[in-house]
Amino acid sequence: MGVERKKQREAAVTSALALRQQCSVHGNTLERVEVFKYLGRLLAQDDDDIQAIRTQMRKARATWARVGQVLRAENVPPRIAAKFYKAVVQAVLLYGSETWVLSTAALSSLEGFHIRAAYQMAVKHKPRRGPGHGWIFPKSKDVLEECGMSTLEEYITVRQQTIAVYVATRPIINKCRQGERKRGAVLHRWWSEQQMDLDVIGTIGLDE
Repeated sequence: MGVERKKQREAAVTSALALRQQCSVHGNTLERVEVFKYLGRLLAQDDDDIQAIRTQMRKARATWARVGQVLRAENVPPRIAAKFYKAVVQAVLLYGSETWVLSTAALSSLEGFHIRAAYQMAVKHKPRRGPGHGWIFPKSKDVLEECGMSTLEEYITVRQQTIAVYVATRPIINKCRQGERKRGAVLHRWWSEQQMDLDVIGTIGLDE
């Protein structure tokens, strides 16, 4: 624990020093930003994906608020509603997820949104009031099965595995493994260090 805290302190000091550096082009000082939007995705100077994840969750909530209202008004069956959810809302939620490095907390937040959406689409496994003022929530596995969906972690894995197969067959993978962290970057897992199960692609399928 002491070694880990020392590394974190050193990383924090290095990051602070890096932010003081200035770059200029033809005498004009370039503005330094901590987050930059590229092709609709947020890239952070510390290589952390949490801001990108929060942004996609915010967009997905707004999209689901509109789409879910229509589906509930039309009494669409759970499995049909889930197809609309995956095609419209989940596409927004998981934009850029192919290169996310997910922490346990970030994955929990994403799964929470996913399960809440499933509860709203379900008929048999809807949350109901229990004794007193509490609520009883059916098991996540049961509500996902009713809607014909998998966990969000599985969908993300399929996306990442598809990219991993593409990258692993090209020389760029060696360049990635030989890369060095940027000055000031917080120490965390590289994307290529995540566990990859290539069999997942065949079991869930990209069409889901």
